[in-house]
Amino acid sequence: MSSMAVIVAAAGQSSRFKDGNYKKPFAILNQKAVWLHSVERFLNRSDVKQVIIVIAVEDREDFCSRFGANLAVMGIDLVLGGQHRSDSIQNGLSKVDPKHEFVCVHDAARPCITDEWIDRVVIEARASGAAILATPIQSTIKRSQNGRTVDETVSRDNLFLAQT
Repeated sequence: MSSMAVIVAAAGQSSRFKDGNYKKPFAILNQKAVWLHSVERFLNRSDVKQVIIVIAVEDREDFCSRFGANLAVMGIDLVLGGQHRSDSIQNGLSKVDPKHEFVCVHDAARPCITDEWIDRVVIEARASGAAILATPIQSTIKRSQNGRTVDETVSRDNLFLAQT
């Protein structure tokens, strides 16, 4: 069985979330933070040997105060993010133990991932060297140059929403 490290990205600004109290990964869902739901999906897998959570620098003090015990008990590594998501993931990658065959990157604000989806991504990654979880776009998509009138309906053919 292959071993996997998981980088859980929680360093974003949650600008679309519009909650004055919490960023999306730290909001409470069913009596625990969203990021904990996401992490548990991976910690319960026998092929996951390392979990790294990446948070924004400005969240460090509050995060460690609220969730430091969770990190210690669950054996999760904490890494500080960068200016952009790619910088944050790179910071997470620098903490990955090189003995792991795969690295999975998952968005902390997406707690509804299933074992079946993870399994499919791992199978595809083994076959091709890399994979991404994505779902076909179901919604109607409109293009507008001015933001007030519709210029065209965009075909959904071959369009997918990344679920990372």
